[in-house]
Amino acid sequence: MEVMISNRPAEAEDRAVPGHWEGDLIIGLDRFAIGTLVERSSRFTMLVYLPREVGYGLIPRTKNGPVLAGYGAVTMANALKRVVTTLPAQLWQSLTWDRGKEVSDHARFTIESGVKVFFADPHSPWQLGNLATWQLGNLAPTRTQTGAAPILPQRH
Repeated sequence: MEVMISNRPAEAEDRAVPGHWEGDLIIGLDRFAIGTLVERSSRFTMLVYLPREVGYGLIPRTKNGPVLAGYGAVTMANALKRVVTTLPAQLWQSLTWDRGKEVSDHARFTIESGVKVFFADPHSPWQLGNLATWQLGNLAPTRTQTGAAPILPQRH
């Protein structure tokens, strides 16, 4: 069951306490995928590499392609769990995401990591106040090859 952004703690909304994150997924050239995580109070940004799922590319793509072209919810949850363990627990209180299918395994992620996941309202991407997606879209080279993620400067 999804927990909406309106249920997010007030401390996350006013950016008073560190540990509340916002995330999004970017799929680039040759379906290279990066998850972006931005901590709301400090604006600290982490990039999460998402490996393709086993079997990717074995079935021809349809017009709209398979969901996320091989980057599914299990892959995303596993990648997020790896990132959560790199920082102290008090710096991971919550994660707010848009309504993408890539986080449909959020219940398992919450149980295994202890991080509460909240979702923006439908058709309301502005509720996620970070600019990580915009920054990457404007800073990343448009012809970056798979396997070579660029090192990007952080903007505030």
